[in-house]
Amino acid sequence: MVSIMVETFREMQLRLADTIEQYETPEFKALDGDIAAVFHDLYRHAPRNAEEARTLVGFFLDIIENNDAGDNLHLIERVRAIVDDCPGSSRPSMEIAHGAGI
Repeated sequence: MVSIMVETFREMQLRLADTIEQYETPEFKALDGDIAAVFHDLYRHAPRNAEEARTLVGFFLDIIENNDAGDNLHLIERVRAIVDDCPGSSRPSMEIAHGAGI
């Protein structure tokens, strides 16, 4: 289910990019609203298993990677929450190497 939502979001995002010059049209505004709704659903979705968690984390990381506006803090926090809440996940202990943790 989550992977279908992610694909739907990406397809709508591509359609929106193709029509960016028509941003004042009702069609553009409707598509923009649909994208916002799908994103909101994805953002609030609680993963039911590890596959859904990986899909959501990958989706959010893709958005973070492609967003240069600097407003990724809420997405980073959401990724952390998904990873922390994921069934069967345990945070690996951080190994400090070369004195810098890198």
